[in-house]
Amino acid sequence: MRTAPWMMAVLLLGAPTLAAEPEAPCGGLRFESGRLLFGRPLAPQGAQTDACLQHVAEALQARPAIRSVTVAAKLPDADRLDGRGLAAAKRAADVLVAAGIPRTRVSAVAPPSMQGEPAQLQLAYVERPAQPAVARVRAASGEVEAGATEAQLQPRTVGDSLYPGELLRTGADAQAELALADGSVVRVVADSLVKLGAVELTANLQRKVQLDLLRGTLETDAAAGGAGSIFEVRTRGAVAGVRGTRFRVASQDDGTSRLETLEGKVALSAAQAEVEVAGGQGSRAKPGMPPEPPRALLTAPALVGPRGGAFPAAPKLSWRAVDGAATYRVELARTADFAAGVQTYGSPSAELAVPGPGEGKWFWRVMAVDPDGFVGFPSKIYTFDVQR
Repeated sequence: MRTAPWMMAVLLLGAPTLAAEPEAPCGGLRFESGRLLFGRPLAPQGAQTDACLQHVAEALQARPAIRSVTVAAKLPDADRLDGRGLAAAKRAADVLVAAGIPRTRVSAVAPPSMQGEPAQLQLAYVERPAQPAVARVRAASGEVEAGATEAQLQPRTVGDSLYPGELLRTGADAQAELALADGSVVRVVADSLVKLGAVELTANLQRKVQLDLLRGTLETDAAAGGAGSIFEVRTRGAVAGVRGTRFRVASQDDGTSRLETLEGKVALSAAQAEVEVAGGQGSRAKPGMPPEPPRALLTAPALVGPRGGAFPAAPKLSWRAVDGAATYRVELARTADFAAGVQTYGSPSAELAVPGPGEGKWFWRVMAVDPDGFVGFPSKIYTFDVQR
């Protein structure tokens, strides 16, 4: 068991209302190495171009670290030398400005184009954060979005930086693994929303980490810190001060907060009362109520099979039943650390006919869940291959 002489806290807050899913008028939009990449060529002008540029403006505003953007109109030399290239770039820049991008951060150019290259707009950006990033997306599976507000959430991918005050949301059947600036790792499971606060590390190894879990579940592997370090995960209605390294925090729709300690010790506080939750225990705090006495988490299921091998279709997974389990959570992933290609299923019995994962190698594990939703220890990890 690993322990650390510092505190983590979980303070429970209110749940937000999620915004509608953003449209993709550009045919898709990605930020990659200083360039904006579109799902289809962006014509120099037109209604579709204006709609795409307005979408780009929203995406730029959702990334506060981007300090400037350059619009390049690449037209045939005859049009470029006649001034129409720069005019098209300026027109596009005006659309961005009208949509909220400060004019001082937008420039327009008309560079030469390659012979035979279609007339199009290209956009580049410079990212110079006003403050250091607090996290980086280390792994992502499914729909992962982030932005300054819920209305500005935009797709994020592996390698993207996250900054203080940003929201990160995972969709259904999605998850994200974040590497925090202090060396901690946070896994944001499906259908969760978290707000990033400060992540600081001083010269004497004191750490200060602040996360707001607005909805869903976080699983945390916190880096060791010096005396006086604080790791806060705030949810609604209670505070959990974690004196260990591995724990889960869940914020339910009814306002109940649930804490599951896998390693170390956690002090869960609510309604001016506190309980200490040791490794292998869980507790919960209902709205306005003190934390419940700690209960034992369910043991790890013993997997029966498959424990390897190749199959023409997804095999049935089976394990031994765990006393006290109401249901089981089954996870499949492409990697052994369950950071990529994760699929999560529920099963009321000690077996599951997987609804058809794709070809290739799969890792799988199972956790028992008690009648109150407390998730127990994960099983060992085994693999199987689907070879059609």
